[in-house]
Amino acid sequence: MNSGQLRSVLYVDDEPDIREIVRISLGLSKTLTVHTADSGEHALTLARALLPDLVLLDVMMPGLDGPATLSRMRLDPIISPIPVIFMTAKAMPKEVALLREMGAAGVIGKPFDPMQLGTQVISLWQGRPLPVAVSVPVVVALTEDDSAGLRRQVTQFAAKFLRRTRDEAERLHGLIDRIEPGDATAMAELEQLAHRIHGSGSTFGFAAVSECAAEIEQLIGGLKQRDTWAGTAIDAQTRLRLSECTHRLAREVEAAAVH
Repeated sequence: MNSGQLRSVLYVDDEPDIREIVRISLGLSKTLTVHTADSGEHALTLARALLPDLVLLDVMMPGLDGPATLSRMRLDPIISPIPVIFMTAKAMPKEVALLREMGAAGVIGKPFDPMQLGTQVISLWQGRPLPVAVSVPVVVALTEDDSAGLRRQVTQFAAKFLRRTRDEAERLHGLIDRIEPGDATAMAELEQLAHRIHGSGSTFGFAAVSECAAEIEQLIGGLKQRDTWAGTAIDAQTRLRLSECTHRLAREVEAAAVH
């Protein structure tokens, strides 16, 4: 259990809008300095330079993901003592247990409530487990102006997300139409786009948008696991399912924008 005051946090996530929301949310504590990194490799560099009190790690990131970043941290004597809290959309008991076994100080599920994130982080930092589906005591006191300002900014980021996702849905559809056997670059871009929409859609409360992107991500993951992927075309059924997902994604984005 940490008895001292939490003064600095390094938050690591590949999605820029989520990084900004976390930075603003945690920054409302007034006494907390929040740094951000857009990848695991970037996080390792900043952690050595800044020596933050805590590293808050997204689990799923391209390249060096959260668990791999933690493993690398633990091999570096300079940054190995820094506590790590994971943030993940897959906060099921089995996944949480695995992350805790790796040495995580705690796990915060996505989507998260920006109004409660500071409280959750400080509670885990102090060694107090978060109760399931129960409101935690407010450790970070927010004024009415703070709350209104944060909600306004989250709303603005959500609208920005929908505008960007409209374009990304078209990009996904084009990639699916043109993808060829062994095209690792296109596969990686498909998976990265789908992952970003999946995570951000969930965080901003657009469940249907997030679910469409998650299905695309799962289909691409399945293709990557096939031994024959490098030498065969995508089967017609998978290509059709991918195309249907992107069309549904576009419709869900438009529906969310209207509301």
